[in-house]
Amino acid sequence: MYKLIKKLLGKLNIVLMLTLAVIMVGGLSGITYVLAANTANQSASSSSATTISVVGKVADTAITTITFPEAAPSATVSAPYNDVDTTTDPQVLSGTVSEPVVRLKNGSGVDYNVTLEITTWTNGVAASEDYELVVATDATVAVVDNVLSADGNAASVPTAISIPSAGYKALYLELVLSAVAGKTGTSTLTVLGETA
Repeated sequence: MYKLIKKLLGKLNIVLMLTLAVIMVGGLSGITYVLAANTANQSASSSSATTISVVGKVADTAITTITFPEAAPSATVSAPYNDVDTTTDPQVLSGTVSEPVVRLKNGSGVDYNVTLEITTWTNGVAASEDYELVVATDATVAVVDNVLSADGNAASVPTAISIPSAGYKALYLELVLSAVAGKTGTSTLTVLGETA
């Protein structure tokens, strides 16, 4: 009799364990797991100095456009002009008598470090664009080779050049056209200032 009871209890333990396992699996399958997100959106903004003006070569008249004259595909265009000084007085590159396309004027009471930004040239017209930013009295700019946009796309370049309060800097620009013929495009140049 003892052996029979022992055998029945052993089988009962197996049945009990299997029942508990089935209940646990069934119960766990109904659980919804919630995982916390591992990303978060961030937002920040900085103010920009609006006291840096883009003006003509001599007069403090604000300019609205800089035009690079038409040239052959893949050509380097280094004689742009602005709408104040017009086509009769374009940029000149020279070791002795250079003239910028425009001047930047700091009309504030503090010094500003200049950042230049451009939007992407439309229609793929530009292969690249370069700049030089120098003191307004420097007439020895023969080469424009600081990269503003290496591929004609939007770019933001901190120049590490400071314009003193009520001071000026001369801006030279040079554009390399793309290899595609018969294209006309535009881009917007923005001059930002950061407190020096």
